[in-house]
Amino acid sequence: MTARRYRGSLVVWALLIAYASLYPFFPLRLPAAEALTGFLFGPRYMIRSDIAFNVVAYVPLGLFAALYFRAGDGRRAIAKAVALGAGYSLLMEALQLFVPSRHVSSVDVAANTFGALLGALAFVDPLHALLTRPLAQLRERLVSPGAWGDAGLVLVMLWLLAQLNPALPFFGAGDIGGEGEARVQIVVLQWAAVAMAICGFGLFVSALLRADAGSLRVTLVLLSLALWLKFAAAPLLLQPHFRADWVDQARVGGIAVGVLALVPLRKLSRPGRIYLGLILILAGALFAKIFGAYSPVEALVRLFRWPHGQVGSFATLTRFLHELWPFAAVVFLSALWVHERRAVAAAAAVSPGAPS
Repeated sequence: MTARRYRGSLVVWALLIAYASLYPFFPLRLPAAEALTGFLFGPRYMIRSDIAFNVVAYVPLGLFAALYFRAGDGRRAIAKAVALGAGYSLLMEALQLFVPSRHVSSVDVAANTFGALLGALAFVDPLHALLTRPLAQLRERLVSPGAWGDAGLVLVMLWLLAQLNPALPFFGAGDIGGEGEARVQIVVLQWAAVAMAICGFGLFVSALLRADAGSLRVTLVLLSLALWLKFAAAPLLLQPHFRADWVDQARVGGIAVGVLALVPLRKLSRPGRIYLGLILILAGALFAKIFGAYSPVEALVRLFRWPHGQVGSFATLTRFLHELWPFAAVVFLSALWVHERRAVAAAAAVSPGAPS
């Protein structure tokens, strides 16, 4: 293993934390005296949900940091991961001093550091033997080796993270708050947009797997997990009259058509699956844009019943990931397709008699 292999995952999660910590970014201010006092001597009150959010947000950072340091010099990987989490948390709190809508607290630093510690402890027995090592072995058996597989798994992680927001439609564009202002809806084309996105997602999954078989099962597992995330988050986060708006008849029909289309297409050659996957994901994203309706951030936040300050960061971050994901997947598949073609050409040059 090399440390460089895991650097990307660590950087991606650090950027997500930076977005959540510093949103809305502007306007900036000079730190007020009371803000510095609150940071040094603790806040006047604490919200348990804020503490829990801070702990959970830094668990993946600690895990990725421990994985990164273990790949390079694993002797002190846990201590280095916790130190990185504490230092990064302190940096985020210091930068929040300049953002008027953010509140800084030493309690947040402590919660973030504890979260990084929990993530790093995934590599300490018995948790490592019972959970982390078997998951790593499963990843090596199922997913393409090396950086290509890791990058694809990061994209899957970001896709699942976006599904936590029930104000976003399932495989669509925009948000449910803007549905009333949507352009003319043509149900057949809505079905087509969702079906292309679903089928393209399945072909994306097939490109990540080490073997040619099993892509349908893995796709169905990921789709089921995403649906349950939406179902679980909707009653917890949304206002009652918006809880079912993230899924409708057109999306259900599109999901069914997309899965059925994936059944024969998953048997194409690997380069063919990669190429068709990027075409379908791009086409599905562009079709979805035609029917998507967008609400301003203030209206989007009003869809939620969550009364705490993180809702703005959560809603905008997940919407950004939701919109970015199809195009990031297209870039990834395009690069992978070029890589596969070069590998085939190199193999043909070494063995002139081999098929291209």
